[in-house]
Amino acid sequence: MNVREALLLPSFADAEVIAGAAGLGNELSSAMVLEAADIENWGRRGQLIITSFFALQEFSDADMARFFHTMSTLGIAAMAFKPARLWPNAPDNVIELCEDFGVPLIKLSPTVKYEAIMLDVLGHVLDSNLTLLNRFYDAHRHTMALALKQPSIPYILNTLKNTLRMDVSYLDTTRDRRLGTDPSLLKFNAYSFTRREPSALQTHAYFDATLYFGDPSSAGENPADEHPREDSTDATPRNRDRSQKALAVRIPSSDGIDYYLLVHESDVQLTALDVMTIENIVGLIQMKILEQNAIKQKLFIQNNNAVHDLLLDRCGSEERLDSMLTVLGIDEYPFYEVLYVRVSLSDSTDVDRLDELQQAIRRRIRSAYPGIVYFINNDRIVFLHNFRSPFTRFDLDLIQSALENLHASSTLPLFTHLVTLSSIVDKHGFAQANTEVLNVARLFDGPTHADRAVRFEDLGAYKLLLAASDLSQLTEYMDPRVVELSEKQPELFTTLVTFCENGMDFSKTGRDLFVHPKTVRYRVDRARQSYGVDVKNPDDFLQVIFTSKIMALGGEV
Repeated sequence: MNVREALLLPSFADAEVIAGAAGLGNELSSAMVLEAADIENWGRRGQLIITSFFALQEFSDADMARFFHTMSTLGIAAMAFKPARLWPNAPDNVIELCEDFGVPLIKLSPTVKYEAIMLDVLGHVLDSNLTLLNRFYDAHRHTMALALKQPSIPYILNTLKNTLRMDVSYLDTTRDRRLGTDPSLLKFNAYSFTRREPSALQTHAYFDATLYFGDPSSAGENPADEHPREDSTDATPRNRDRSQKALAVRIPSSDGIDYYLLVHESDVQLTALDVMTIENIVGLIQMKILEQNAIKQKLFIQNNNAVHDLLLDRCGSEERLDSMLTVLGIDEYPFYEVLYVRVSLSDSTDVDRLDELQQAIRRRIRSAYPGIVYFINNDRIVFLHNFRSPFTRFDLDLIQSALENLHASSTLPLFTHLVTLSSIVDKHGFAQANTEVLNVARLFDGPTHADRAVRFEDLGAYKLLLAASDLSQLTEYMDPRVVELSEKQPELFTTLVTFCENGMDFSKTGRDLFVHPKTVRYRVDRARQSYGVDVKNPDDFLQVIFTSKIMALGGEV
């Protein structure tokens, strides 16, 4: 009910609007008698304030202006006064302020009782709310009946269209998946969202959406990379042929992906029943998304465990091996390889975003190699690739480029990565390939190898270390001086290793170790003086690197 409709109630007979007529369309939801001026403590949006001006009689002009400003901020619907001995007419400054703020000022009949006004207003509101509640119950009942049919999302959208008599669409912003009742409305190539102020009937986030149609190449933008821009001020992409307004409602999910319901007739004023219907449908679509995510999660766990078993050679029999390869869809070609990707978050407080980062990495790599499967464990992803010939194996340059693009993304947390690639094996060599990538990762651990990609085939002399049947036997090949240094002065040892890996660059080593270059120089000199290890000597340089690699492989135990 708005103020104009309230004036038709019996208690407003002979009432007169003497100011603020511009606000007669204000929604009115309750009534309150003004007994104290601290309206910020009890005022509510949509209230009708009934007063005799007694509580305001001591106000200065400045106080009165502040009072009306507070009323406007709260969203007070209107003010009504009953002529009395104290104020037979409204004060001039009140009339002016009501006009300025668009707050209707209603002069009541002198004979009307406050109780009659309260009962009329609140009774009408209660009746309206009861009617609304009954309609909500009917809408909810129909939605639950629809849920029992296990409908698909397109079926749900068509049901909503028939109810609202408006075209609607479903948008998965991450995968750019679109479904809708009108295919032509799905062909937008960019969009921007501006958040709406919430209303009493809305539990989800509502946005005014602008959908841009036209040739995406003319704007130089990739629609798959376009994301909703909330509260945007200038979100209009250049060179769009046309645009269309819509209402967008965010669909909450548990997978960190933004889903939206789009109602394409945004210029039509939605009724309370329309909003309730939309709220119910959003809840139903949310249930479908949760159901799909549960199925995906179950499949993910099954596939993750299967790939892990392959990498650790846990198949047990040839028949089970072939069955697992068939189920995973990687039994078409004779060649296999393993790609290891480990990420390290630059800020430990971003640990809750690790899954988001890994999803982005998986999407980028799988977009280039659709048939791959993977195993995820903590900060590493191990991809298993089945390919036709050596010419179609993983391209490390392409992988590096994809990861560098993710480094540049402003929507992802800062991170570093290490990528290792195995040699080519057959279906019986998964464990060997897995061992190769893990050993390469051990050899090139540490900040000096951040954002690097290494092939097993490119290890050269390091393969001699990996060829040892028992890595503990490698300890006899470590220089005793370097071993003693690592045991007694681990800080000096770490400095020497980092210094060597950085090509004896004092400045870069200082940055990696968070110390001054002069400190690096001091430690290098101290290692030479105390232990006789001079990395400027090529032989000692090799001994430091060689010993550090053996230790990385576990040869120190």
